[in-house]
Amino acid sequence: MATMSPPYPPNDPDLEIKVKKALERVSENIHISANEPSLAVYRLQEHVRRALPPTVTRRQHVTALHSQLQGACYDVEYALGAVRVMKDASEKFTSLQELLKSAIFHRQQLKYEQTRRPK
Repeated sequence: MATMSPPYPPNDPDLEIKVKKALERVSENIHISANEPSLAVYRLQEHVRRALPPTVTRRQHVTALHSQLQGACYDVEYALGAVRVMKDASEKFTSLQELLKSAIFHRQQLKYEQTRRPK
């Protein structure tokens, strides 16, 4: 099996310097093109293009949930107000209960008197 010899003479310092400089220029050009502002803007644009639709969808979902939550909070506040009013009305219910007992008692008395009268 034959070994390939390098295309340049070994240990040629002048050639090594030229190759080194050429590689440095290539590396610098790659670095410049990778960090070019228009490329950065393009990368940002691609990121926004990919990330924006799901973000908008989630924001709409959160807005809808927020609206539903506000409605539920309003309903709870309304129900709590009704319970508080009912709690305050317990005195009135007690008074009504006493009046009903009195009315029943008077009705029973009237019935009794009607049954005692001779016909």
